[in-house]
Amino acid sequence: MRLVDKHGALLRSLTPAEQAQLEGFAQARLQGREQLQANQWLLGIRAAGQWLACDCQAGQWPMLNVTLNGHTGTLFLKNNPGTPEHAAHCPFAHQGRSETDTDPGLPAAWLAPDIPLKLLADFNDPERGKSRALLLNLLLTWLEAAGLNTVQPNAKRSLAEQFSALRQVAARYPLIERVPASHYLETRLDMKHMMMLKARLQASTAFGRHRRQGLLLDCVSDVRGRKVFAAHAGNGFDFQGHHSLWGGAPCSGPLLAMGVYSPALPGSQFYELIHVATLPVLSRQQLFPVCRAEEREPLHALLRLIEWMASKGLQVSLRRPVLGGHGEDELLLSAAGDRVLAVSLLAQPRGPEPQSDTFKRLADFKSIDTFCKYVAGFFMRGR
Repeated sequence: MRLVDKHGALLRSLTPAEQAQLEGFAQARLQGREQLQANQWLLGIRAAGQWLACDCQAGQWPMLNVTLNGHTGTLFLKNNPGTPEHAAHCPFAHQGRSETDTDPGLPAAWLAPDIPLKLLADFNDPERGKSRALLLNLLLTWLEAAGLNTVQPNAKRSLAEQFSALRQVAARYPLIERVPASHYLETRLDMKHMMMLKARLQASTAFGRHRRQGLLLDCVSDVRGRKVFAAHAGNGFDFQGHHSLWGGAPCSGPLLAMGVYSPALPGSQFYELIHVATLPVLSRQQLFPVCRAEEREPLHALLRLIEWMASKGLQVSLRRPVLGGHGEDELLLSAAGDRVLAVSLLAQPRGPEPQSDTFKRLADFKSIDTFCKYVAGFFMRGR
């Protein structure tokens, strides 16, 4: 078994002791202190955004992620969708794969790079129904791959740098065979950039007989009905298809929005937004995901605390997992690889929570200040 990042790059192999601990965890053989140690270790892997690559198959790497069940507060291993099956004798063969996305309440699934997305089926395709969750999964996958769900005080990025990271990730995801999404992507939603994208799509010979399609990505103010409102386009833009929301419930802006841009009818030269997916973000300058508007104020306070700890020589990173789990309200703080604290900033829990010293909820404290003091003490203690 090996640790890899979300691009599949090898980080290191597990030690024999770690391998034995992981097998014991997967087979539910651990108890007491061993179980606690395994939970802490796996929580650290989850906080770092790493995966486990199994070497049970020669030349292939079945991938597993560490998932938190938001209803029970327990960690478990889950096989990534779209990766090879384990060998029959492998102890990780029965760690369930991510469910299909026919249910809008199911967790988002990571999309593997270098595999054609086919966000819209061809007009002559008899099975034209596409997954409603595919566009949202793509948005969340790009966000994680670009590292925008992580805040590190020593690696601040401007808004331009954040969108540049998203465009770099887009180069790994083809719309159809041999057509990178980055070639037909505009990171501003206004009439000028829509016309620029339309011109490139109409002039392209890369799509052949396939339906021409591009992507628009921008930070928008709101989505109401079937209209997207951008800060620099007051009248908004209509879209024809469905709107996929992270978390399943509307949230006030700003929102990071991704739309598919294509003709709605065969032979038409009129291009329009077809489907839209949105993700609430902290601010127009920081595309860090939030699950509800109520998080924004305490999250700003938490980021100021992280900067203060950095000024004292302690680097604490903040990460929000957006793929593979139900617990969208979970935030993971980690420092120097040896201390990990999971927190929630919501007033009401989304389900049963872990009874652990490494999970805290803002609502259990008198104020944001007392909560921040606890977080500071957790990481600064003994340093």
